[in-house]
Amino acid sequence: MRSLGSRTGRVVVITAAVLAVGAAGAFAATQLMDRPEVAPASPPPGGAVSSATPKLVVDTGTSRMKDLRVTVDGRPVPASAVRGAGTRLVISTPTLREGRHVAVVRFKTDNVFARTVTRTWGFLVDTKAPSLTVVTPEGAMANRRNVRFSGKAEPRSTVRVEWPGGAAVTKAGGTGAWAATARLPEGRVATRVLALDRAGNATADPRPLLVDTQAPRVEMANTSQVRSLTSTDEPLVYGRVTNEDPTRLTFGAVVNGAHVTPIRGASATTPNDDPADPYTEAAVTSGGTSLALHGKKFAMSLGALPQGRNKVTVWVRDEAGNVGKQTFTTFVDTSSEFGANQMVLGAKGDDVKALQERLKGMGLFKGAVTGTYDARTAKAVSRYQKRNRLKVNGQINTQTLRAMVGRIVVDLSDYRLTLYRDGKAFKTYSVAIGQAAYPTPTGEYSIVNKQVDPTWIPPDSPWAAGLGPIPPGPGNPLGTRWIGTSAPAVGIHGTYADYSVGTAASHGCMRMHISEVEELYEYVNVGMPITIQA
Repeated sequence: MRSLGSRTGRVVVITAAVLAVGAAGAFAATQLMDRPEVAPASPPPGGAVSSATPKLVVDTGTSRMKDLRVTVDGRPVPASAVRGAGTRLVISTPTLREGRHVAVVRFKTDNVFARTVTRTWGFLVDTKAPSLTVVTPEGAMANRRNVRFSGKAEPRSTVRVEWPGGAAVTKAGGTGAWAATARLPEGRVATRVLALDRAGNATADPRPLLVDTQAPRVEMANTSQVRSLTSTDEPLVYGRVTNEDPTRLTFGAVVNGAHVTPIRGASATTPNDDPADPYTEAAVTSGGTSLALHGKKFAMSLGALPQGRNKVTVWVRDEAGNVGKQTFTTFVDTSSEFGANQMVLGAKGDDVKALQERLKGMGLFKGAVTGTYDARTAKAVSRYQKRNRLKVNGQINTQTLRAMVGRIVVDLSDYRLTLYRDGKAFKTYSVAIGQAAYPTPTGEYSIVNKQVDPTWIPPDSPWAAGLGPIPPGPGNPLGTRWIGTSAPAVGIHGTYADYSVGTAASHGCMRMHISEVEELYEYVNVGMPITIQA
């Protein structure tokens, strides 16, 4: 019985010990699992706040705290500034400066694994709104729905392009550059750009846009009438813009690849309403462009067109940059005098013959002189342009025409008139110039008219008082040719008084020997520049 009793006692003791160990293990596990930890909720570690007096919100993991201590940047926060409910603490801070700060929460508990709990974390106080610059789009209009916005903002800030019903979000890079594409609806859109920093500060830039993707619809009215021009090289083109207000548009044209000076509809003339004439003519300015509007109809001058076949594109552009256009061809044959007009492929007549003969004399044109501006002629013109360092396009444009036709230089000091062609002195003549009392004016002028066997009309000057007109003939003071300049009442003409050539004998004009002025007359064209120098 002792042995049995002894064994039973040992079993009881061992069982009790096992139970005690088990209970201790369970307690330890519970304590370990329930040990408190401080979890900052606002601001989170490394976070940012936009207030200089932020409230710190933390979860302590226990409501059984003793000796709670809170510091911010090492300075204690008074107990009266700490409020709590359950495990949640709300801590009111003193006024903090801009920049980084450190908070510490420390308390004691009865947890065997966390007798003292401490949590330290940093946060940023940022009360300043982020910088924001919007570079594109420029202006308040866009001609496509996908609109690219770009600019600069505070580095790493979030940038939002917002509009009713949508937003495009991007991030500013390390340098602050940002870009976002917004797909906007057609019409007026209340768009704004918003920059947001980590602290929640925001800067807004309203950017209302008119999204207009529709080009003006242009209808031409008289292209059939201008397909062949024999009486004028400055045609008027008529048309209509059917879907927009013409006064808010810009009108222009391209002729053979060259752009005609555009005109704003707001600068157009507005003629009187004439129901019998649906397309009122524009007031043409020679050599330029002009525009007249009549409701939605327009009339536009293209300026002087080159002789030959011209490709013309009339375009109309709205404020958003959308362009409507119409293209047609017109054949111009209004002149037979070389030098009077520009020329392109298709030109015909004596002026083309003169051009081909000129080119042939320079060794640039081979074959028969046909009077038709064809591919051979264009190639010869291109060779001429290359030789004279002009823009090579095979067309007799203004620059090439000026080089070919040349210019006149009158040197009053040695009574000489020199005709320059192709960049070189071509002909030189002696001239008589104005007397001391009636000096020949100096400056830059141009040839404005030419006459064969002119009638002399006395000028409005005291020296001509009482004189009457003198018809052509040996007694005519102008000889057989008159070449008028843009200098008032001054020209180049012949004289029967040969002895006066080479002296200061005239009343301002430049006199020449009859045979020489007749020769010069054939080389000179209206519009040719003339320089008169002392």
